[in-house]
Amino acid sequence: MSLLLPCLLTVAVETIFLMLFGYRDRNAVSIIVLVNVITNLLLNLTLALVGRTWITALLLECLVVAAEYWVYALAFGRGRRLFLLTLGANVLSWGIGLMLFSPFC
Repeated sequence: MSLLLPCLLTVAVETIFLMLFGYRDRNAVSIIVLVNVITNLLLNLTLALVGRTWITALLLECLVVAAEYWVYALAFGRGRRLFLLTLGANVLSWGIGLMLFSPFC
């Protein structure tokens, strides 16, 4: 499978999700898009190399949430709300991605 479509889906879903919660200015959107492109491509390339199992995907997705929150905290300031929004955006995009692309479904 191409890496482009899952990456575009992730970027769209997570950017729109975070924009709905106030991260709308050009700087915020640029950071969100860049971070999601990097983490999504790294996640999918890693899964392609090590194999796609539920546990591997879940563990890597947890690392993605941590990495994205770390960058967002540096850019926007740390906070529980930001962590929960980062987690929520990733759960949403992962769930949609599972429904559309997963060999598990």
